[in-house]
Amino acid sequence: MTPMSCILRLLAIFVFLISTSACAPKAPAALTTSSSTPQPDSAGTPEHAGTPSSEPGGAIVLTVWLPPDFDSAGGNLAANMLQTRFIEFVEQHPQVRIDTRVKAEEGTGGLLDSLLGAQAAAPLSQPDLILLPHTQLQTAVQSRVIVPMSGLSTEHDSDDWYTFAQQMITVEEQVYGLPFAADALVVAYRPTAISDIPANWSALLEARRTLGLAVADPWAQFTLAELSALQEQAERSEFSFSEDELIQLFEFYTSSQERGIFPFWLTQYQTYEQSWQAFTEGRVPMVVAWTSKLFDTRNVDISGAPLPTQNGDYLTVIKGWVWAISTPDIERAELVAELAEFLSTPEFLAQWSAAAGMLPPRASSLAAWSPDAKQALASQIITDAVGLPPQETLQLWGQPLADAMVAILKQEQTPQEAMQAVMSAVANPE
Repeated sequence: MTPMSCILRLLAIFVFLISTSACAPKAPAALTTSSSTPQPDSAGTPEHAGTPSSEPGGAIVLTVWLPPDFDSAGGNLAANMLQTRFIEFVEQHPQVRIDTRVKAEEGTGGLLDSLLGAQAAAPLSQPDLILLPHTQLQTAVQSRVIVPMSGLSTEHDSDDWYTFAQQMITVEEQVYGLPFAADALVVAYRPTAISDIPANWSALLEARRTLGLAVADPWAQFTLAELSALQEQAERSEFSFSEDELIQLFEFYTSSQERGIFPFWLTQYQTYEQSWQAFTEGRVPMVVAWTSKLFDTRNVDISGAPLPTQNGDYLTVIKGWVWAISTPDIERAELVAELAEFLSTPEFLAQWSAAAGMLPPRASSLAAWSPDAKQALASQIITDAVGLPPQETLQLWGQPLADAMVAILKQEQTPQEAMQAVMSAVANPE
């Protein structure tokens, strides 16, 4: 059975479940779901003083924390696939019950904040498994709230994982977790308005078309991608940049401002949702966006292309999510690792990622997609993609780089002045 036929079959089941929801529960008793909304005064405070690891009847309760976009009770096709996968695991392990909890991806009361708070105040309330943004993994490792995979699984050793996926789960040469999903920056456009997207800086400058962008993005993710493309492949995972690399990019930004590619009014956009809205409203003919937005099934009239880079190489940055084991009970860790493996098989990732509009971290999973424009674009960008650096590095470089681009587009700084401001901010962080 092909991945697409599996998806259609699951869709039919989903429609049937909706039609019979008045007389059937949303999930069996072996699978429960709850959400947590962070309160202003709840920083670092766990939801409960403790969570039992087993029930009186002998059932083992595995607690799984998920970000909102991955809520298995979300009601869409991908959510139902994930919920079905949890149920299948329970069916294969009758002594297990899974309790999923949804927490904000970042900030107070979010995944990492709650994990650190649970460790300090109530270790029994730590989850067994957590779907963590890979940019938060290093902090979690250094805080000792997740455990390494060595001795628990060898699945991470498979050569089926893309290079960026292996980078996402590696901290100080130790592996923590298994990759699950990824999202990459690309250019979105409507073929009815633009025939093709320039592949390099020279062609982009010659085309003189505005490229929508979240210029004030505090993590400067587009700038990080463009700087990485200027480096040799071995240097790209370090996310450390020279004065010459900064000046080269900033000179391109200056020329782009002069030719209307990056006009000053783009500096009002801090998020990719804001720049995407400008695109949907027709204010820009093309926009830098995440593949998850482009691959949304509602955007059937929108196509995608790789980011234009200095020499036309296909390179982008990726944000990803990994299954990490956080149980403080070492005896449970093997069972939790088995669950993580079950959620990361090539076959399941192929079907789930296609439904979710996410990039799969495994080559065989992408190969199983339908051979369409989405698979073609994903195949172009994914091999040499670079995972975003840890949160600490994003905080160090992100805001200075964003401030530099804003200043250049507003004609407040020359490339030389912007470079000096960035290097000074990185050398002397607040």
